Amino acid sequence: MADGGEKGGEIKDLFSLIEESSLECLNQDDTHTVDHCFKQGPRDDDACFLSSDCDEQLLINLKFKQPVRLHSIALKSLDMEKAPKKIKIFVNPVNMSFDSAESDPCTQELEFTQDNVSEGSTVNLRYVKFQNVTSLSIFCGDNFGGEDVTVIHRLVLFGMPGNLTDMGRWSEVAKK
Repeated sequence: MADGGEKGGEIKDLFSLIEESSLECLNQDDTHTVDHCFKQGPRDDDACFLSSDCDEQLLINLKFKQPVRLHSIALKSLDMEKAPKKIKIFVNPVNMSFDSAESDPCTQELEFTQDNVSEGSTVNLRYVKFQNVTSLSIFCGDNFGGEDVTVIHRLVLFGMPGNLTDMGRWSEVAKK
């Protein structure tokens, strides 16, 4: 992606800043896990995908290695009937569960079109609300076809590290 225009900060795929051990998905099918749609490599293989298990709901939780500024999200699903129709995004949640994801106010709710999802188009977020993100929950409550299973082939978070201070210049400023 292009330069974010903020003091040299470049908007890029944030996967390298996700603590992989924290990446979890509630209600995922054991054979089609969240790693398939997030990790570089598997997420680019159309045979790999995340799938829900008992019903259409998915709740993805993750932590970042450092605070980030989240700019946009890209979600792709090749099966339109099972593709997420809406997602709710929660910034820095504490103990997110399905009940709280359904009832608590989210940071932003996105409603996708079938074109967005089939092409994996990048959707901008309300950037001002995603400035100091240390953890994230993404709730998928329903899909386009009202199916019992929701499928996501690719999910990419774009942004930049939260701390863009050039510490190399700190001594210059301190001397003034």
